[in-house]
Parts: sequence; C-alpha cells; structure tokens
Amino acid sequence: MTYPSTLKSYLFLKRNRAKKKRAVKKQLWQMSMDKTTAFYLVILGAYVFASIFIFNDYLKVFEDEFIFIEKLLAERFWLILSIVPIRYVFQAFRHPGVLITSSEYQLAMLPHSIKKIALYIALEKWIKLLLQYLLVSMVVIMITPINWLLVCSYFLLFWCVELFMTIPQWKLFQSHLFVKVSYLVLIVSLSMIGELTDSNQIIGTVTIIGVLVANIYFGRSLFDNVHWGRVTEVNDYLVWNMPLVSKAIKVKFKRQRRYNMFQNRASRRKPFQYHHHSIHKRLWLQLFRENVEYILQVIAGLFSAIIIFAFISELVTFIGIAISVHVYTSFVTSIYRERFVSGIVQILPWDVVGYRHTITRWIYVGFVPIMIPIIIYAIIHYSWWSIGLIGLVVSVFLLNVETKLDNMALQLDKKLGEFAIKDFVSFGSLGFIILFYLNPYYSLLSIIIILYYMYQKKGY
Repeated sequence: MTYPSTLKSYLFLKRNRAKKKRAVKKQLWQMSMDKTTAFYLVILGAYVFASIFIFNDYLKVFEDEFIFIEKLLAERFWLILSIVPIRYVFQAFRHPGVLITSSEYQLAMLPHSIKKIALYIALEKWIKLLLQYLLVSMVVIMITPINWLLVCSYFLLFWCVELFMTIPQWKLFQSHLFVKVSYLVLIVSLSMIGELTDSNQIIGTVTIIGVLVANIYFGRSLFDNVHWGRVTEVNDYLVWNMPLVSKAIKVKFKRQRRYNMFQNRASRRKPFQYHHHSIHKRLWLQLFRENVEYILQVIAGLFSAIIIFAFISELVTFIGIAISVHVYTSFVTSIYRERFVSGIVQILPWDVVGYRHTITRWIYVGFVPIMIPIIIYAIIHYSWWSIGLIGLVVSVFLLNVETKLDNMALQLDKKLGEFAIKDFVSFGSLGFIILFYLNPYYSLLSIIIILYYMYQKKGY
C-alpha cells in the first residue's frame, strides 16, 4: 500500500485547522464590525501610519538615552545570555514548547512518524520566530540610533537560545516538579553569582555549553516516557485559545484539566479516611487544582522580582523582599477566604479552625520558592548577619500570615474584633527588613517577633 508523505499529511492538517480558525474569526468580524466602526478603523490606521514618521523625529530628542542603552546592552551581553534560558525553564512548568496537539498525535497513530511530525512543528516555530525577530530588528535599526551590529547580535542571541532550548524545555515538561525547580534554582544561582562576582562571561559560556550538552544528551531519548495525554491537553488549549473571540462572546476558554500535578500523588491511591483532616485536605487540593495557574504565576512573579531586584541595588532588594512577603501573605489569605465562598463548602457548615490548620502547611510550602533567591542572596553576601536576615524574613512572614488569617477567620465567623494593634505590628514588621539594610542589628528583633508569634498562635 502507498501512503501520502508525512509532510503532505501535516500540511493538510494545518490547512484545515487554519480554515476553521478563519471561519470563526470571520464570524467575529461580521458580528462586531459595521460601516461606522470600519470608518473609524481606517482613520485610526491612517493616524498610526502618520505617527511613525512623527515618532521617528521625536526619538531624536532621546538620542543620549539611546546611546546609554546601547552601552548598557554591550556591557550586559553575557549577563543576558545567562538569564534568557530562565524564561524557557519557567515555560516548562506550563507547556512543552512543541505544539503537538491531539490532531498531530492522532496523525502519528497512522503510518506516520511522530519524530518527523515533531520536526516539522519545530521547524515551523523556528522559521516564524526568525521572521518575527528580523522584522523587529529592522524596525529597531530604522527608528533608533543603536548600532545595527549590536541589534543583530541580540537578535541572533534570542533566536539561537530559542532554537537550542526547544529540546530541554520539552524534556523538562515531562520531568517531576522537583527536577524543574532544581534546574531553575541552578540557572538563577549561576546568573546571580556571575553578576555579583563580575564573571558574567564565564557563567554565560558555562550556560551555553550546558544547553548544548543537554541537547546532545536528551536528543537520544526525546520520545521516551512522554505523557502524551498531558502534552496534547495543554497544546490543544494553546492552539485553540483565541482571546479576541473569548472577549467578544464573553466566554472564557478553559483548559480541560484531565491531568494535573495532584492526580498521581501516592495518597490518592490509598483508601480515603473519612475524618475532618482528610476531608479538609482533599478540598484544599481541589481548590489548588482549579487555581493552579494563578498560584504559580504569583509565586513565580515574586521569585523573579526578587532576582531582578538583586541586580539593581541592595536597598531595592530589601524593599522588594518586604513587598514580596506582604503580597504573598495577602494572596494566601484570599485563597483561604475563597474556599468558603465557592464550591460545596459554600453550603456546608464551616470548621474555620480545622481548615486553617490544614492549609497552614501548604502556605509554608508555597513560601519556599520565594525564600530560595533570598537564601542565595544571603549566601553570596555571606556574613554572620546572613543568618539573621533569613531569620528576620521568616519571622516577619509567620507573623503576617498569622495576623491576616486571624482577621479573615473573624470575618468568616461574622465576628467583630479589635485588630488595629496586631495589624499595625504585623505590617510594621515589614519595615524591619528594609531597616536591616541600614543596620544588621535589626535582625535581632526576629527573636521578639517569634515570641510574639508563638503567643499569638497559642490560641489555635
């Protein structure tokens, strides 16, 4: 029997998918566009076209600023080289980087090679990115006085990193959460060490060699132990999620979560014990599963913010740490409240204290990734006061969590309480982290904060 080539079959699939998308977008256009709107869009387009020339003249006023940017980009080339791969490690938590949807996977069930299909998808992705980077580079070269060689160097850097991080991202997506976090911490640590020890060129070289070695090592086992159900589930959502259509019809596209990080836990295979602790734990896991993207975004955002602040200045770093503690504790308090106003718990009697005991462990676990860059920063700036800094951050975190959970528990029980002093003390304790920059002796206040926290915790 003769079969059509894999390339022809893949192109046939792409054409029909694009045809379906065009049909949906055409319906959206017909539904939302009329003569008046079209007229205003034409005027807007003419204004944008004219503003390009006006903007080009306006940029000449900032020629000195562009010269400074050019100098900064030239000096930070190796630092950026070591930082860019972090983006793809972050992406590996959410999607595999190669858009093999359920359609491509079904095509591989026919007499077609999944390796060839994956290669065509990767080539399409690389060519599209190449054209996008070329377009952006041409625009930057045309409207800014930045040296064209520097612009091309960065264009080549971003495209090559995109090219060589495809395989590592694919394999990391299949890996355990601990493996992903370990690689993330390793790359972040190397970048921070390179910046703080003025060895960015060495670290950048080590990073790119490590990426090349990963391509050679993982290239031999690309399709071993692949969780295809999870891969196709994520990619189906990425391919068919159309934000403009979703906004027009006011229906949000949601990913069908058939596979999640909590599904294969060993505890789910054990007989369920029908007591308060197990029930509360299962309900919390259900809430985390429904909001896992928001939770990861907040934690990853705070994690990245602390890293970025560390490259600016010490004062900004300590301010960023204090803000991160405040944002995280406020976020977990809102999660605590969400459990009682959504789902089946909304119509059941509340055991506020029991739910609180169950979520506390998860709150501590979620704070660990935020502590990682703080610990690395303390190690790099090692002194006897580094231990004091870590102790101060932990004690302030515990105090703020306890106070905000107290407030929320009273609100849920519809009780009134005088929390003005406790709120003032917990919020004011964030200032001790900033004051540590001026005088490390402020870290000794962590002892008092811990004692106050233990006294506050005594009632639970």
